[in-house]
Amino acid sequence: MRAVIPLFAAALLTACGGAGSNATAEAPPPQFEMVAGAGAEARLAHGERMARVLGCIGCHGEDLTGGPWIEEPAFAIQFASNLTRALPGYSDVQIEQALREGTRPDGSDLWEMPSSLFTQLSDADMGALIAWLRSLPPAGEAYPRVVLGPEAREEIAVGAFKPAAQHVREERRQGPPALGGTHDQARYMVRATCAECHGMNLEGGPPPAPGAAARPDLVVASAYSRDEFRRLMRTGAATGGRQLGLMAEVARGRYSHLTDGEIDAIHAYLVARAAQPQ
Repeated sequence: MRAVIPLFAAALLTACGGAGSNATAEAPPPQFEMVAGAGAEARLAHGERMARVLGCIGCHGEDLTGGPWIEEPAFAIQFASNLTRALPGYSDVQIEQALREGTRPDGSDLWEMPSSLFTQLSDADMGALIAWLRSLPPAGEAYPRVVLGPEAREEIAVGAFKPAAQHVREERRQGPPALGGTHDQARYMVRATCAECHGMNLEGGPPPAPGAAARPDLVVASAYSRDEFRRLMRTGAATGGRQLGLMAEVARGRYSHLTDGEIDAIHAYLVARAAQPQ
């Protein structure tokens, strides 16, 4: 397994001039870990890992060429965009705007894009992701924009179905509870990942679709040992042989690309959160 170093730790040593320096500097914001190394290759490797962990590949496909997303004319006809065709027409600033704000360069809304999760991504994580997205050659076909049906418009009117930018406005400053400096990196990672299903406060919610299971409060993670939690995040296998459905798929497709250090930090944070007075 390749060695990894926490980006925030490496940056702190650099900022302080090494372990023997008397200089002081404010600690940089938390980030995901980066593969040890330097230069463009390491940055692209980190960007690809971010695309997997954050779900870009899960929605837009292994080659990011997109495909059908919603095929219900009464509600909507929507495709996951072919990013290899769309992004060459965007500047880096415009790509970041789409990711963080949920809007296209022309100001139009993105739908079903989890931009509210990405508002607090570090510049290093965001920059590496954009660099990797730019590295992919154009392929496949471009897809039309979403066509909203009458049911979707009814839900929009009552606030039940919202564009990405609206979620950003409502959730930009929200996040899981802060539990002190030792848990800052895990809180940052959980906000960008687990909060998509379990909510910004990690308290869970109703089933995402009819027939699906309810999304539990992540206090349940405190019942896992560190090794059990690693197994869950890498394989989707729950304790007691329970079947987790969507979580199992997400674990195998996304969270299996987290490092052991990242998984352990998330587990420690969730255990500490569970121990807080409810």
